[in-house]
Amino acid sequence: MTTNITSTNSTSNSTLYNWFGGAPADVQAQAGIQLRGFLLNIAVNLGLFAAAILAFFLLKSSAIGRRIYQPKTYLVQDRLRVDAVPADPIRWLRRIFTIRDDELMLKCGLDGYFFIRFLRAILVIFLPLMVILVTVLLPINYNQGKGNSFHTTSDGKRVRWNVVGLDTLSWQNVDTDKTNRFWAHLVCAILVVFWAVYRIYREKVNFIDVRQRFLTSPEHRLKASARTILVTNIPSEYRSKEALEALYDVFVDNDDRSRLTVWVNRDYKALRDMVARRRSLRHALEKEELRILRLINKKPRKSNVVSPVNPVSEKPRDSLSVYDDEKGVYLEQARQSIARAFEQDCYEEKQLWQEYLKPSAASQITLVQGKDEEWRPTSLFRLVSGEKRKVPKVAWLRAEVARLTVRIDALLPKLDDEELFEKQNSAFIQFDRQMAAHMACSLVSHNKAGRMSPRFLEVAPHEVIWANMGVTSRGRVIRTCIALVLFTGMLLLWSIPTTILTSLSQLASLRDSVSWLFWLQNWPSWIIGLISGPLVSILLALLIQLVVPALARKLAVLVGAPTRSKRELITQDFYFTFLFVELVLLTAVSSSVVKIVPLIIDNPVSIPTLLATNVPTSANYFFNYLIVQSLGFSGSVLFQYLRILYISLIWPCFTQTPREEAWLQTTIPHQMWGNVYSLFTNFAVIGGYSCEASYTWWIAPHDLFSSSQPKVEHVMQEANRSPGFIFSVVSPLMLIFVSVTFSLFWVAYRHNYYYVQRNKVDTHGLLFNNAMSQLFAGIYVMEIALIGLFLLVRDSQENVACESQAIIMIVLMILTAAAHYVMERHLQPLYEFLPVTVEDAAVDAERRAFITCDDIEMPPERPEHDRGSGSNDLAGSDMSPAKTLDGSSASPEHWKSMSTTAHNARNALSRLKKETAARVTDVQVHLPDLPNASRRREVADQLSAAIAGYPDELTDLTPDERVAQLRAAFQDPVTRESAPVIWIPQDRAGVSEDAIRQAKKYGQYLQYSNAGAFLTAKNKCEVTQLAPDTRPDWLLDWVL
Repeated sequence: MTTNITSTNSTSNSTLYNWFGGAPADVQAQAGIQLRGFLLNIAVNLGLFAAAILAFFLLKSSAIGRRIYQPKTYLVQDRLRVDAVPADPIRWLRRIFTIRDDELMLKCGLDGYFFIRFLRAILVIFLPLMVILVTVLLPINYNQGKGNSFHTTSDGKRVRWNVVGLDTLSWQNVDTDKTNRFWAHLVCAILVVFWAVYRIYREKVNFIDVRQRFLTSPEHRLKASARTILVTNIPSEYRSKEALEALYDVFVDNDDRSRLTVWVNRDYKALRDMVARRRSLRHALEKEELRILRLINKKPRKSNVVSPVNPVSEKPRDSLSVYDDEKGVYLEQARQSIARAFEQDCYEEKQLWQEYLKPSAASQITLVQGKDEEWRPTSLFRLVSGEKRKVPKVAWLRAEVARLTVRIDALLPKLDDEELFEKQNSAFIQFDRQMAAHMACSLVSHNKAGRMSPRFLEVAPHEVIWANMGVTSRGRVIRTCIALVLFTGMLLLWSIPTTILTSLSQLASLRDSVSWLFWLQNWPSWIIGLISGPLVSILLALLIQLVVPALARKLAVLVGAPTRSKRELITQDFYFTFLFVELVLLTAVSSSVVKIVPLIIDNPVSIPTLLATNVPTSANYFFNYLIVQSLGFSGSVLFQYLRILYISLIWPCFTQTPREEAWLQTTIPHQMWGNVYSLFTNFAVIGGYSCEASYTWWIAPHDLFSSSQPKVEHVMQEANRSPGFIFSVVSPLMLIFVSVTFSLFWVAYRHNYYYVQRNKVDTHGLLFNNAMSQLFAGIYVMEIALIGLFLLVRDSQENVACESQAIIMIVLMILTAAAHYVMERHLQPLYEFLPVTVEDAAVDAERRAFITCDDIEMPPERPEHDRGSGSNDLAGSDMSPAKTLDGSSASPEHWKSMSTTAHNARNALSRLKKETAARVTDVQVHLPDLPNASRRREVADQLSAAIAGYPDELTDLTPDERVAQLRAAFQDPVTRESAPVIWIPQDRAGVSEDAIRQAKKYGQYLQYSNAGAFLTAKNKCEVTQLAPDTRPDWLLDWVL
């Protein structure tokens, strides 16, 4: 991106021109950085780094520090938990350096491991180059260089070179009488290219080896996703289970179709919309109930003994038997029952809260009766004439949740109805062996081009983007074209918001020079300073870190990404391209897209000269920024002050329900891989934005010693760039700071991924492979820039002195492109697919681990007292895949019904929920009044015990539960959505108990609970468990 610092005497016309012309980044203004300013910048940022590290070690063992810096020590399932962070800094550093690779893969996932590997790979590339290039080129550049000496121009004038500060160590300091020294630069450039290409090749080979070993490990081969493929663009004649089984049975032994499981996707958008609306209404109802409880809790009273009520033990609904009546008699009876309960709820006067509050304290909502005699809330955007009435908001929300539950349950038995839910052109196919899935995905499935393609491997159920399951091949092409047009628009128009923000940074001068801003002259200086300094910095940081990646992710979904992992891969491409284009065009050449594109179109040969003219002078800018990155930002990655502010200060200012509080206390941050890989790839190539919004601003060191007033500059104000390959030969001193920067980041992210973050999306290393390929962009730009630099070198007679070097660089660039092409063609088949040669070793490993499908030992049946009761319980522990959940025998046709599969899964989840709730209740005790730190730790421990009560392995389930889970694994999760539970906290007055009793008039269609949630004397919610309607199998998402 670009930002321009508007001059003091700028006018409104020039500002408007810059908005559309795109003023260049002012990186040349920092040419010739003075040594004293450079050292001062190091000292200031070293102090910030020390402060961040000190705060990290002081807070990491506290209650808030435990939540921020080591949540994986207690908020994950047992198999993923890690030991506490060592208190001693030396022991902590030793632990960071001694974490084994296999442990990183287990705790961080393959993408987390490979990101750490990516930082290491960059260090392996730059550290040897730093030693060699600094040793060779710095003396050559500095010794008898231009400096402040005079030289005679072609017209006989004596002119001072004026190469000062750190410029004396770079390319432009080589004197015109010593142009033979540029042969050393050529040799170093060749060394950089060959070493970088070699290391990229070695990292790709290692990536293939590690990825294959991970995918063929016994633990991974047992996952359903390892044996399942997603097929898209299926022709209409193959959109049935029978047709797909007949087509793909060639990949299983003896063409046995019973070894195949097929899920043909259907369009459940209507059902999905109703479920989403029910969730929204549930959230609104919980907020309104909590508002009333807090109003009452402010009033002094004696404490009542409150017993938690958990309705999960109530008898669940059986949707298959309840709604079999084709005449809809039961449905109409349910609606009438809800209507009566609603009317009673509106005029109920014996509610406990009315003893403490006036009736006006309850929020009201205006309803209008439509032509269909349905009562709906009024809206400014929907003009409906009819009778109007005001009713309590709580009563209306309760009735709406109940009505939606009835409507959703009425649709669940009709999941196979072609008229309601059309079949889509995609399907999931699960094989009995992992190798069969890879063979089916790698071979051509249809005789017509584009049919039954593309196909995707390693699709985890929780990563599926169900809204994109019906995208056609033509629709995908149209979507891609639209996305590319929008992306091009982002590149062209990006200078508009950034120029507006940088204009605000000069608000103090603009209000004096721009006539229509006269009204700002009366504002206090501190307000103007706040707007032009911190506020602009925050907005620019949010623009860079939130807006651009969010737009790139939206474009990835628009293209038609079928899974979240594929979405991250596409986001990585978009985001990297955006950063690279903006940085190369706007930083290295100091211009804008609008200005530079016409020049390149008119004269493409000018690209090397354009880069060569600007790269040397722009290199000086990066020294200050690199110091900020290596010291300031790496410290903030560990300190995580933004999360501390959010959890301790920002979040408590908002009204949070028990559900929101549980989410805040139990959610572990996860990495958006498309963001972080693109950022650090650009960081290594030519530059990169900070990996999180940094709101730190600093005084430019070179301004501290000037007579003018120092100007405040944000660390991101000049696009947050730092050099990698491009400046390695031009300014070799940069390699020292690049190496230090990546070393500190390696330590910081090793801690974060091991102790803090948990990944919801895993591409199994494909992002790493893309990032290594994208490093070639930096190599190509370096070669192009050096070609231009060599052609611009003149001797004392103003003659071209380095033609030979330029020709050699052209040949080197051609060889680089050839090596890149051969490397990709050679390794491409191994990036995603497994070779047949690894199958025998993988099967042997399974046998040695005693976890093959034939030899697996099922866990013993649970005791009878743990099974619960009720007609909807799973009947019969001897159930096999040939039986249904009610114990009756089932034909193969029975398992092909989406409705039956979803019904069995819901019943299995219902039973599992009872068992989980019983285990969670055992650890719930109303907390005594303890000091805040002790209370938070006790709450965290109870939440940890509650999470441990949920099953996190398939072997934790009984055989019938496991069958039901796997049968519905790749079916749209909306088909097994359970009814919501309105979760409110227990209060001293017992009003929550009364609310639960009032809700019972809606019967089985509305469930309340106050179990595990408490409203403290300070009106804050404390929770000791997850929400009662949390899916009991939520931890199993990571093992499917």
